[in-house]
Amino acid sequence: MTIGELSQRLRRADFLDGLGIYVGTHEVSLAHVAKRFFRVALRHAATFPLPGAGRPGERRQAIAQAVTTFAREHRVDTRRTYLCVSRGEAAFNRVILPAAARENLAQVLDYELERLVPLPRDQVYFDFSVRDIGEERLEVLLMCIPREVVRGYLEALEDAFVRPRGIMLASTAICDYLAFCRGDTTAPMALVLGGADGVELALLRGGRLVGSQLLPANRMPAPAELSRSLARQLADGLVSPDEVQLYRWEFSNGSGPSLPALGEGDLVALAAGRLEGPPALFEAPEPTLLPAVGAALGAVREGTMPVNLLPAEGRRGYEEGLSLTTVVLVALAGVLLLLWGGSALVKDALLRKQVREQLEALAPQVRDAKALQDEIADLRKQINVLDPGHERRVTVLLKELTDIIPADAYLTAFNLRGDRLTLDGFAHSASDLITALEKSKHYKNVSFTSPTTRTGDKDRFSLVAEIEK
Repeated sequence: MTIGELSQRLRRADFLDGLGIYVGTHEVSLAHVAKRFFRVALRHAATFPLPGAGRPGERRQAIAQAVTTFAREHRVDTRRTYLCVSRGEAAFNRVILPAAARENLAQVLDYELERLVPLPRDQVYFDFSVRDIGEERLEVLLMCIPREVVRGYLEALEDAFVRPRGIMLASTAICDYLAFCRGDTTAPMALVLGGADGVELALLRGGRLVGSQLLPANRMPAPAELSRSLARQLADGLVSPDEVQLYRWEFSNGSGPSLPALGEGDLVALAAGRLEGPPALFEAPEPTLLPAVGAALGAVREGTMPVNLLPAEGRRGYEEGLSLTTVVLVALAGVLLLLWGGSALVKDALLRKQVREQLEALAPQVRDAKALQDEIADLRKQINVLDPGHERRVTVLLKELTDIIPADAYLTAFNLRGDRLTLDGFAHSASDLITALEKSKHYKNVSFTSPTTRTGDKDRFSLVAEIEK
């Protein structure tokens, strides 16, 4: 993990509760997700039936009643709520603009909006996704939703005392869910989503929605035609089929067109190991719960899709920084860290003091040991330690003396200092001994060091000789 990734992850660490609401054609699904630092769990989920769009008053009342009941029964904090709507509520258009338009892209799109969508500017809210095409052009995917639709949903939620922070589409909510479960926000993904209003083909790349096509339910194409439409989406998005991961999901639960077996269909299984929750919530979930879970992940800042169709004036702050709870916990952790560091410094000072006292107590013994060591060194200097060369030399000299000295003579002292040999002993004729030593090739300059004395029948002698090199 790089420092940048670690920083991004730490910024998203928090203690939050999020509510995701998906409003479908015939039902409303709600999901409560809790995040505790890095741990994310699905706490509660439920689906409630709704009247059809032809009965707007009853539909609004049913939405408000469902949200109120869910929040009250499960004690859900609704301050972080994201609303998710079906693809059929929105209109899309792809626009190519020069790269210079990037600096004021929102103003450019606002000016060109009536030319791009079949509704007056004051009757729609919009958001957009951008990607580069070379160095000189931009491709903008424009997403619009009628203000009347948004107003109806906001009024229904206001009846339940809920004010959403954002409005997203079912496809972007499922993309947030997939990115969270996979742990990868940049790999290309393609979605085939079936619902009562038709089949959506959505393409994502680099964490952004780059394509979305809605095929009406009344003219559902054959599997081969669906595959060709998907291939065109990939070609338009400049994505290789070998790079993209394909997923499919059906919201209609049998009421809409059946999808062919394209891509991975068991999206619930992807949550294993990533999203915690009671097993019952994952064993047989309602199909419309998945976009509600994706919206709830966005509410706790685990979403990655930068799409929000809620008008800017109606949005609440995203609180991208750390929450107050996290700041307090970080501050407490900092205080504990300082206390731990201070205690470590105090312990270190006490340990150093203890070591100094022990060294002072051992100082007399150290001085005695040093004096003994110096004495040993002096004695070693006085000892003439024979190395292997000297040992061989002494052996040769001793053998030579053994051959030269007569059998009736013997030595009482043998002293070899460097190249000087001193001999003391007794012999019948000390002068003959000098003559014998002079004839040796190992000795020279043989002489008496003191006069010889006669003791019995032998001469006591003391002589010195130099060693031939």
